[in-house]
Amino acid sequence: MKNNAIIITGANGNVGSYFAKKYYELGENLILIVHKSEHRIKDLVKDHSDKIKVIQVDLSDYLNLKIKLAKVIAKTGWKADRLIHTATARSHAIKSLSDSDPELWKNIINVNLVGTFNILKTTLKYFKENSNGKIVLFGSNVSRIGLPKGTAYAASKAGIANIGRTLATEEAINNIIINTVSPGPIKIDDSQFSESYRKFRQEYYEEKLRETPLKRCASFQDIFGLCEFLLSKDNSYITGEEFFITGGKI
Repeated sequence: MKNNAIIITGANGNVGSYFAKKYYELGENLILIVHKSEHRIKDLVKDHSDKIKVIQVDLSDYLNLKIKLAKVIAKTGWKADRLIHTATARSHAIKSLSDSDPELWKNIINVNLVGTFNILKTTLKYFKENSNGKIVLFGSNVSRIGLPKGTAYAASKAGIANIGRTLATEEAINNIIINTVSPGPIKIDDSQFSESYRKFRQEYYEEKLRETPLKRCASFQDIFGLCEFLLSKDNSYITGEEFFITGGKI
């Protein structure tokens, strides 16, 4: 239906901005949620403001998120029926748990888990009103293998997957389908990260790619294809699952 809309969080990120462009090309109405910057989606939004609305908000601020989303839906008349939740905070500190700063550790948990709770609680209202909705949460392969010097990130991603599993059982009666996509290494633009974090990522990726049968990172298209199916009308039964996209690495 032309009045339906997809909500994408982390829409200025590498994955989120790619998804926004792909779904725009498919003719979808988009509600893009960003935290601060919009540089990756600026031109897309400028040229297609009739089909794309941007909400700038901190996902950890539930009330502000709820108010801003309600305003967009009321103004456009769109029926939000799908959610792609890519927003995430990474473990930039690169420290073991024993050396981690408690406030930085808590911030990652707050952004990733409380932010997930807030966006789900906010959007479920609209999905339940229509007895229809599909959700893809973004986890990570670290939820099953861990992440040395990244305990908060690993814990939060495991938490997101279990929120998805639990919510799938709670909302099945409302015809709401929820799945989690958990990729391994993805080739992204990491120029915004600190030099130390880029080095950490490079060393981590080199190690993981040696263990990956396909010997490459996942592409955005690899991930998009799965998410497109999970959010489509073709998927009416798969729910509560966590899909690992790891190039054959078990």
